[in-house]
Amino acid sequence: MKRFLLSMLLILTLSACAGQAQATEQPLLPEDDGPSVPTQPAELTPAEQSAVAQLAALIDTPAEEIRVVSTEAVEWPDGCLGIERPGMMCTQMIVPGYRIILEAGDKQYEFRTNESGSQVAQAGGGPLGLMVEAITAQLAYNLRLDLDEISVVSSAAVEFPDTCLGVAMQDVACAEAITPGKIIVLEANGLQFEYHISEDGSHVQPATVALVWTREGGIAGFCDRLTVFLSGEAYGSNCRSQEPAITMKPFADILSVVEQDQFFAWAGEFATVNLDASDPKGVADGMTVTLEFFGNGKSQPSKTDQSVMFEFAQRVYQSLAQ
Repeated sequence: MKRFLLSMLLILTLSACAGQAQATEQPLLPEDDGPSVPTQPAELTPAEQSAVAQLAALIDTPAEEIRVVSTEAVEWPDGCLGIERPGMMCTQMIVPGYRIILEAGDKQYEFRTNESGSQVAQAGGGPLGLMVEAITAQLAYNLRLDLDEISVVSSAAVEFPDTCLGVAMQDVACAEAITPGKIIVLEANGLQFEYHISEDGSHVQPATVALVWTREGGIAGFCDRLTVFLSGEAYGSNCRSQEPAITMKPFADILSVVEQDQFFAWAGEFATVNLDASDPKGVADGMTVTLEFFGNGKSQPSKTDQSVMFEFAQRVYQSLAQ
């Protein structure tokens, strides 16, 4: 936020200086007509100011070297301003705003804003597709946090080994192809949350797996998969289908505050846990149920804790199916 305010102040200061310089350098008409009134530079709207400030900060370019090419009023279809990024949730509501095209050097960049300019997102490829601000906002929503409770620990350019950005998930096929991108690490409440992002920003993948649950077999022929990330994203699928559909919801939409607190209590208390609640071998129509939990603690769950963890996983999976 400080960097944003400094960028905004820089824009206003430069605009004022530009106006003063123009007034000084404006040629005079003949003396009997008096001096002409200088033409002031066009004022930027708040939305344009926000877009210019963000571009200046993200590409480390002086604001005066950025030109507004065009500004178009648009009604965006959702709270993400019409920019889809897998793994990110958007409020489903019309957001009036603007499509703003900026130019710096020989490149043009598309920015999208709401009407006031308080929300800004870069569309398209390039380094600006890696929207740390958007990821931070999503983490805050997922875990019911305030933005000032989250800090950026690191941002590193990497080459992922596949199109899944190095994050293996059940029922998700990955092509083995080098994929340039970044690893962003955020921190809140003493925990770190890792996200992997493709270079163009089109794929955002949470990467800190906390829980994996499977349920297969039984009379009903279950084939259920659940992956829960520490950052508050729960993914579920049913592998009975030839092309399993992946469903994702954030904690804020499926867990109560008490359930969320319980989950993070486990994360702080338990170490890596491998649990098996399957029917004994040889049982007709036996069902296999397993759970892996990747905690940051040192202890192992009691029998009661294990039962509660299995109930938790099943309840989360059912919530995804609703």
